[in-house]
Amino acid sequence: MYYGCSWIKMLALKINTRIDTNEECIALCCEPVEKQPAVGFGSTAKETVGNFIKMHQEVVVESKKYANCGENVKRLYTDGCVKCGNYKLGEWDGDGLIHYVNLSMYPASCQCKCIYCDVHSSDKGRLNKASSEEYYQKMFDMLNYACEIGLIAEDALWQISSGEITIHPYKDRIYDLVENRRAIFFTNCFIFDERIAEILSLNPYSSINFSIDAGTPQTWFKIKGVDNFELVTDNLVNYYSASIRPDQITLKYIVLPGINDTLRDYQSLIEMMKILKINRLSISRDYSCKYSNDSEKFSHLCVAASYLLALLKKNG
Repeated sequence: MYYGCSWIKMLALKINTRIDTNEECIALCCEPVEKQPAVGFGSTAKETVGNFIKMHQEVVVESKKYANCGENVKRLYTDGCVKCGNYKLGEWDGDGLIHYVNLSMYPASCQCKCIYCDVHSSDKGRLNKASSEEYYQKMFDMLNYACEIGLIAEDALWQISSGEITIHPYKDRIYDLVENRRAIFFTNCFIFDERIAEILSLNPYSSINFSIDAGTPQTWFKIKGVDNFELVTDNLVNYYSASIRPDQITLKYIVLPGINDTLRDYQSLIEMMKILKINRLSISRDYSCKYSNDSEKFSHLCVAASYLLALLKKNG
């Protein structure tokens, strides 16, 4: 028994920050805490992968060493971990293989203007292919090398959530990398991408994740900043038609109290789920507020999420 989390156990490889300016862009998790364990690109793909594995091993060793200690010890690798809500005492021994790959690298563009996201208003949302090409190449080299040496498990989940994948300049390279793997494409559904549809129709282990966050066009516009609700729901239906099993379409609802927690939004959402034969919904929150100490806002969030949960249970 020692302190750890599911990401450490899975040896998760997550790139969820800028790869062109951040010297430590390859991490074990994407929790909004400071000093999370991470490494940067080495001079070669082999060196990068080696540094990542060494960092993971040091995290495990230090976690075991201080399993019975409080936070008042000098940590070199797990200083960020002790600030994380997922870091708990348990059985965390893994098999040494990467079981989760998160490609949320930036810079990467997105046409959406979500009120809970800063991509569209910051430099990380403006991808200059010429200036970023070197770093993207390092990333692809690292991933290809990890695959070649058998470090990534065959059943590993690949999360593709770098900006909006359908307008990503490297989308075809990403599709080629994951088309036969257990991949989930995070898309805003602004565009119906034929290649994603083809992957869904040929690979039953592939899926899309759509953060719908609204049940009505009015609420959609408030949250997403673009008035195209009918277009995105049509594209969602088209992806559903291309799928070979219902579980390939996954929905997420980020509960925003006072904005998208009305009965009308919830009921319309449930009707869409029935049409698409989707019987599960991921209920989420504004991730940037996860470690907020505002008890009043948290109370409102719990009420809004419970209301949605009750309606979902009522509708099976």
